[in-house]
Amino acid sequence: MARKSLVGLAAALGALFLMSSIAMAMGAKLMVDVGDVKKGRLQVKISASGLKAGQEVGIRTMMGGVLSDVSFLAKPSVEKADDKGMVSTTWGIRGRTIKRLLKPGDHEVMLVDGDGNTLAKAKLTIPAPKKK
Repeated sequence: MARKSLVGLAAALGALFLMSSIAMAMGAKLMVDVGDVKKGRLQVKISASGLKAGQEVGIRTMMGGVLSDVSFLAKPSVEKADDKGMVSTTWGIRGRTIKRLLKPGDHEVMLVDGDGNTLAKAKLTIPAPKKK
């Protein structure tokens, strides 16, 4: 009888651990703020919260019909969350990239973990060029 109780307790604790891990991933929030064009680049601030401290993360979006990791294009590059479980960076998107790969309109940006699992999503709206 005591053995069954221990097995049951271990199963319950395992389930609680799994649920808390899932809740942590579901608690991640991704924010994308499109700024101004500076030096021929569209400035996009990307920030995330609700991550585990030191958690490996990346940023992905579809560019030219291909899922692309853009973590290294941002300054500072995105590799892992800080000790508060946050990430903050700016991605300077070149005009040439907008013309060829990220057309004006809505795009989805994904925050992924080290295994490529999506933690959070946000909308990135590329503005249409201003008429001269």
